[in-house]
Amino acid sequence: MNTVSAKLSAFLEQVTVARKQALQKGIKPSPALARSNMENLSAMNGKGPDIRYISDGSFFVETDSRTEIPFRIYSPDPTAKLPVILHFHGGGHMCGDLDIYDAISRRMAKHTNSIVITLDYRLAPEYPYPAAIEDCKFLLSHYKSLLGSVGFEDKLILAGDSAGAALTATLSASAQSNCHISKQILLYPSLDYTMEHPSIDIYRSGYLLEKQSIAWYFDNYLQHGEDRNKVSPLFMPVPESMSETLIMVANCDPLQDEAYAYAEKLRNAGVPVQLNVFAGMVHGFLLLNTLAEEEGNQVYKLMNEFING
Repeated sequence: MNTVSAKLSAFLEQVTVARKQALQKGIKPSPALARSNMENLSAMNGKGPDIRYISDGSFFVETDSRTEIPFRIYSPDPTAKLPVILHFHGGGHMCGDLDIYDAISRRMAKHTNSIVITLDYRLAPEYPYPAAIEDCKFLLSHYKSLLGSVGFEDKLILAGDSAGAALTATLSASAQSNCHISKQILLYPSLDYTMEHPSIDIYRSGYLLEKQSIAWYFDNYLQHGEDRNKVSPLFMPVPESMSETLIMVANCDPLQDEAYAYAEKLRNAGVPVQLNVFAGMVHGFLLLNTLAEEEGNQVYKLMNEFING
C-alpha cells in the first residue's frame, strides 16, 4: 500500500471525522448532499488565472422535453488559431458543473495555450446513462460551429478527470470517422464499472474517494441493468483510429489499477501511451490546488508538453 503525502494528511483526517459524524447522525447519501460536498471541496481549488476570452453558451438536446445544455469557452487569444480541448469534468456522473471546474479550465487554457470548451452535461440520477455521453457526443460533433468567430486549428484533444475521463475514453472508442481526435488526456480515470480491480479494496476508505461511494455513484448512473463490462471503457474494443493518450494516475487512488490496465491495453494495440504516476496523491487532487499546487502545476505542464511538444 502506498503512503499518502503529508501535505494531504490533515485534510483527509478531517474528511474521515466528518464522515463518521454524518454516519452517527444517520445522514444518508443523496444527490443534493454529494453536490454540496463537491462544491465545498472546490473552495480548496482557489481561483484560476485571468483568461482573455470567456464566453457562456448552450445548445439543446431532444429528450422527453427540449433540454438546454450549457457550455463555456475559454481562449487565451480568440484571434489566434489554437488547439481545442473538449474538457469533460469529473464528479461520479452525479456532481460537478462549469463553475466548480472554472479554475481548472482556466489553468488548462493558460498553461497549454489552447481553447478549452467545458460542458455542463446532464447528471444522474435525474439523467442516467447514456444522457451524459449523448451530450458529449453532440459537443464533439458540433464544437466548431459553437466556437463562432473564435480562431482555432484542427488539433482536437479530449480531456477528462474521473467520470469525465470515462466519458472521454468512451468517445475515443466510438468516435466517427468525421470526428478526428488528435489526442486524449485522462486524469485519475474511472474506466471500469465492475469494480473488480484490487486497488478498489486496498484503498477502499480514508483516501477521499471511497469504495461505497463509487458503488453508489455507479448505481445512480447505471439504472437500467446495463452490462457493466460492455459500457466500461476499459473493455471496449480499441479502434484503429484510437489517438495518442496521456494518463495521469494518483497512487493512493482506489481507481488506479484500471488506469494501469487501460494503458497496457492501448499499448498492446499499438497506441502510443504516456503514463505518469503522482506519488502520495489521492483521487481528485487537481481540485485540491491549495494543498497540492506543485502536483497540479506538473499536471498542466505535462498536458502542455503532450499537446504542443
